[in-house]
Order: sequence, then C-alpha cells, then structure tokens
Amino acid sequence: MPFCEIEAARLYYRFDGADERPVVVLHHSLGLDHAMWDAQAADLVPHFRVLRFDARGHGASSAPADTETTIEALAHDVLSLADALRIDRFAFCGLSIGGMAGQWLGVHAPQRLTHLVLA
Repeated sequence: MPFCEIEAARLYYRFDGADERPVVVLHHSLGLDHAMWDAQAADLVPHFRVLRFDARGHGASSAPADTETTIEALAHDVLSLADALRIDRFAFCGLSIGGMAGQWLGVHAPQRLTHLVLA
C-alpha cells in the first residue's frame, strides 16, 4: 500500500494511469474513502493520471490526535501530497468536504490548478 508521510498525517493514496497524462486529483466526501471514485477513475484513466487518496482520518489514512482537522488542513494535505509526488499542476475534483477543500485551493492556490470541479 502506498503511503505518503506529510506534516501531521500519513496518507494512503492510489495513482493510476500513464505518466505522460495530465493529473486529476479526486477528493472524496466526508465519511468515505478513495474507493468512492472507483467508477469515475476507471473512465478517467485512459485520459488522465488519476490520483485518489484517503483524507486524514478516513480509510487507511491516519488522523493526528493533536491536530485540528480543518478545511485548510485538508487542502494543505492535497498540496503536500502533490509536492511529494512531484506534481506541479493538476485538475481537482472534490465532492462534499472534498469540494470544500477544492474551494480553499481555488482561492489560495489557483496557480496549482488547471481545472477545478466542485461536486
């Protein structure tokens, strides 16, 4: 299982698709995990490199006990994961709490985004 240690969390992620394709990051909704996107990922892989992950406290990712989980923290997790995987710019799609993280990214890190979908 691939994990990425970032700041206060250990995030599980899946990265599927050909290296030369543009990256799309999918952020799941509250109470679910990366598997929420299985059907969409299958359709996107022929066109994109698809990065899915379990947000902190969800699925196989850790939830730091001494750190408050805020929308800003979730958005920073996306940026830290992208940095660790050497992804400069990416399309982003978030649903529910993932969409809230996407809104933060749109306001505070628009230079990192090629496209933003808030579902």
